[in-house]
Amino acid sequence: MFVLPLAERLIRRRLNAIGIESGYHPTRQGRLHYYEVRGEGAGPPLVILHGFGASASSYGRVLAMLRRRASRIWAPEAPAHGFSSSAAARLTVDDAYAAVSDFLHSRLTEPTVLFGNSLGGAFAIRYALEHPERVRGLLLASPAGALLDAQDFAALTASFRVRSLGQARSLLDRLYHEPPWYNPLLAPDILRRFAVGPLRHCLESFRPEHMFTPDELAALRPPPLMLWGQSERLLPSTSLEFFRRVLPAHVRIEEPSEFGHCPYLDRPRAVADKIADFLAELR
Repeated sequence: MFVLPLAERLIRRRLNAIGIESGYHPTRQGRLHYYEVRGEGAGPPLVILHGFGASASSYGRVLAMLRRRASRIWAPEAPAHGFSSSAAARLTVDDAYAAVSDFLHSRLTEPTVLFGNSLGGAFAIRYALEHPERVRGLLLASPAGALLDAQDFAALTASFRVRSLGQARSLLDRLYHEPPWYNPLLAPDILRRFAVGPLRHCLESFRPEHMFTPDELAALRPPPLMLWGQSERLLPSTSLEFFRRVLPAHVRIEEPSEFGHCPYLDRPRAVADKIADFLAELR
């Protein structure tokens, strides 16, 4: 049996048991699974957007920690991620964004904070640029979308072209500040997910045109905070250099010492604290 699907089912069962709801939202691109937290805290609502190949279940500990510190939280899963389906065998990154955007449009009734990691960060930025009136703030953790040269772009997409267990383990290890002992057990799942099917086609659909231009980012209006861990080993350093150079002056960039590419995996308490503090600033 594959480990990740079992782990995701157990996480969902645990989250449901403590009052975190899950459901499905129909879109043209597939049926999106999501978690919903009706919290006990104050401040604006929050949406958590996961990265490429990840799932909302991987934020399970963060969601549980935020129950009493946020008013309401949604964590949708993009098509072909987690429990979400894909209507097309050849999923594209534009399809994935369209489905997530559809979900946001159906749920957001007031300006909301978007938290996005990796591809989820790029989706959050894109949505904020297209619908600034719907976004109260942006909290970005190692967001994708920096305009890269051809060499860095090719190297980044090659990181996700997993064709062996060794490549799968290497990709997993690059997500963490401190890679856990069990990563080799997850490698067969990563190989299965990335080597065939919708995710492979989604990866192949990435183009430089999906990256943000300086003019686009200069127009970013919702208050943003960017977290870029000192243990970032997946995105090239030129990504951070690009964001530093072109983002508006009101954007804060922090570099936590123990954050890797996906800090919610091995530093969930620190991520929950960052989110809660950011929500408190926007009350």
